[in-house]
Amino acid sequence: MKKKYIVAMTAGGIAIALIVALGFLYHNQTKKLPPPIYAFASDRTGNGDIFGLNQDGDIVNLTDDPSADWDPAWSADGTRLAFTSHRSGNSDIWLLNVVETGEKAAPHNLTVDPAWDYSPTWSPSGQSVAFVSERDGDPEIFVQNLESHSALQLTFNNEMDHLPAWSPDGKMIAFAAVRDGIERIHLIRPDGTDEQFATPPSLRGTSPAWAPDSQRLAFIGWNEQDRAGIYLLGPGETDLQLRYQARSWIGSLHWSADGEWLTFTAWDSGNHEIYALPAEGVDDYPLRLTVDPAWDDFLAINPQAPFFDAPHDNVAQAAPAVSLPPDDRFFAGANLADLSLTYLLNDLGLGWGKSYVNWATVEPEPGEFRWIDPDNIVKAMGDQQIKILMRVHGTPAWARPANSSYTRPPQDMADFGRFMSALATRYKGQVAAYEIWNEPNLNYEWGNGQPDPAAYTKMLKTAYTAVKAADPAALVITGGLATTGDGSPTAMGDLDFLQAMYDAGAKGYFDAVGSHPYTFGRGPDEIDLWGLSLSRVAEQYQVMQDNDDRQSRIWVTELGWVIASNWDLGEHQAIAVSEAQQAQYLSAAFDKLETNWPFVQAVFLFNLDFSTVAWYPASEPMRWYAILNPDRTPRPAYTELRLSRRAP
Repeated sequence: MKKKYIVAMTAGGIAIALIVALGFLYHNQTKKLPPPIYAFASDRTGNGDIFGLNQDGDIVNLTDDPSADWDPAWSADGTRLAFTSHRSGNSDIWLLNVVETGEKAAPHNLTVDPAWDYSPTWSPSGQSVAFVSERDGDPEIFVQNLESHSALQLTFNNEMDHLPAWSPDGKMIAFAAVRDGIERIHLIRPDGTDEQFATPPSLRGTSPAWAPDSQRLAFIGWNEQDRAGIYLLGPGETDLQLRYQARSWIGSLHWSADGEWLTFTAWDSGNHEIYALPAEGVDDYPLRLTVDPAWDDFLAINPQAPFFDAPHDNVAQAAPAVSLPPDDRFFAGANLADLSLTYLLNDLGLGWGKSYVNWATVEPEPGEFRWIDPDNIVKAMGDQQIKILMRVHGTPAWARPANSSYTRPPQDMADFGRFMSALATRYKGQVAAYEIWNEPNLNYEWGNGQPDPAAYTKMLKTAYTAVKAADPAALVITGGLATTGDGSPTAMGDLDFLQAMYDAGAKGYFDAVGSHPYTFGRGPDEIDLWGLSLSRVAEQYQVMQDNDDRQSRIWVTELGWVIASNWDLGEHQAIAVSEAQQAQYLSAAFDKLETNWPFVQAVFLFNLDFSTVAWYPASEPMRWYAILNPDRTPRPAYTELRLSRRAP
C-alpha cells in the first residue's frame, strides 16, 4: 500500500509541514513493528535521544535514557539503527533493532572500549559498522564486524580522521581528514588500503555523504575566501558542482534513498534545525523540516523508504546574527578554539568570546607582522556580532633569552609595548578587551621562573598605555590569576600576587582584574579554607578594596569543571566530576556570579569546544573541560546553559 505523510516535528505542538514519504512498503508481522520512516537526534527531552517518525505520522522516542544518544545511522535493510551512546559511561556504538518488540528491542553495545567511539556508518551488507574511535589517542577510522569483539583500525596519523560514510556499493569509505591543519575529503577501502584524496587541493571539505548510486559524493566544502556550501562531486574526477551556498553553519549531510534530496542540519533560524534540499539545487530552497528550541540534528532517512518529498511552502529564512542588548553590568562568554563554531556563542545566549593571540606567532621577527590569526578571530566573531576578549601571550624568540620558554616575559618591555600598540591600532573598534598574559602567578606561565608581580606590573602598565593610546574604548584586563591559595614551590599565592601588584603601582593601569577561580572539583557553593573555591573572587575583591580600588571590577576569564575520563588526566584526575555535575555546577556558578557578587562584571566559560579540534590528543585535560563532545554534539552542560541563558 502507499501512504503520504505530512507531519509536525515539534516538542510542544508547534505545527509545521514536514517530510512526505511515498510508497513505503512493509510487512506487519507478529511481534514486529513497521520501521520508522526516518530517525534523528535531539536534546528536546533535556539530553540526547534518538527519535523517529512512525507509520502513523507521530514522532516517538526510539531511545530513552538519562545518558546521551546521538548520531543515528540505518542499516541497509532499514530494520536496525547504529548510534552513539554514553550510557555505559563512555561513548560507544550501540545497536537497536527497531522492528522488534519486547526484550529484543533493547539496544546493546557493539563496541566496548575505554576510549570514545562515535559517528557510526553501516556496511551495505549490514555485517559491519565503521566508526570513529580515539583509542589510538586521536580520532581514527575503525571497522568492526557485528560478530567480532575487536575492531580493525583503518587510518593512522597524529591529527583527525572523522565523519566516515560507507559507499552503498561497499567499495570505499569516505571521511573527513585533517592533514597539516587542512580538512579535506579522503577515501579508503574497508580493509584500510588505497587511501586517496577525493576533493581538489584548492577546496577544503567535511561531512561526506554518498548518493545511493555510489557515483556521486556530496560534501560540505569551502575555500579560504568563501563561506561553506554543499558540493556534489562525480562521477567524473572534474565533475564538481556547488549546489547550495550556506548562510550559517551547516553539517550532518545525508541523501534520501531515491537520490533526489539532500538533508542537513543548519543554524539558519537561530536554532539547530534539519533542512532538505533538492539534489539539483533549486534556488528557493532549502526547506526547514523542524522547528523546535532544542538541538535537532543527524536526520537519517530509512533506506527502505524509496521516495522522499517535502512541501514547497516552508522555505527557510536565514537568521541574522544575534545582537544581544548592551549590558554594562554583567558579561557572559566562553573560551573557544574552533572559530567556525563561533555561532554557538549566540546559540548559548552569550555575547562575548575569548580567543588567543600569540605574540611570537604574529611578530616572528621585529616589525614583521603576520596578522592571519587575529584577523581570523576578528572576522569570525565580528560576523556573529560577538564582542571579543583577546588574550595576548607568548614572547618571540628574538625578544627573550636564548633557550628560554615562550612564556618568559620580554627582555625589553618596550618591544611588547610596540606590539600592543600595533595590535590595538589594527583592531581599533573591533576588539573590545585585551587580557594581558595568562596566570602570571604560576612559574610555568612566567618562563619557568619565580613569579614577579613587580615585573608583571611593568608589563601591564606598558600594555595599558599602548592600548589606550591606540584605542581608548578598549578595555585592559590583567592576566587571569590562578587560584593558588597561599602558594607553593611552583606558584605564588594569588592574593599575595595581587597585593604586590598594587604595591608596584598597578592601580589605574587596568579596567578589571582577571581571575581563574577554579574550584578543584568542588561545587560553586562550597567554600575551601585554603581559598580553592569559587568564593575566592570575594577575597580577591577584598584586596582591591583594601587598596582603595572600589571601582575596578573582576572578570572571571576562565571557569570550568573537568569531567571524568578513562584517560589519565594527570593532576586533573582527582578533581574530575560527572557530566551531570558539570552541567549543574556551571549553571549555578554563572547565576551566582551574576546575582550574588556585583563586583564581578564578566564570566567566561572554560571551555566551549577544545574537545573538537585536531591539535589536542584524547588525553589532553582541556578537552574534558569542554561542553561539547568530540563529535561536536552537546554535553549536558551545553544544554543546561543554553536553556538558562536563552530563557525569556
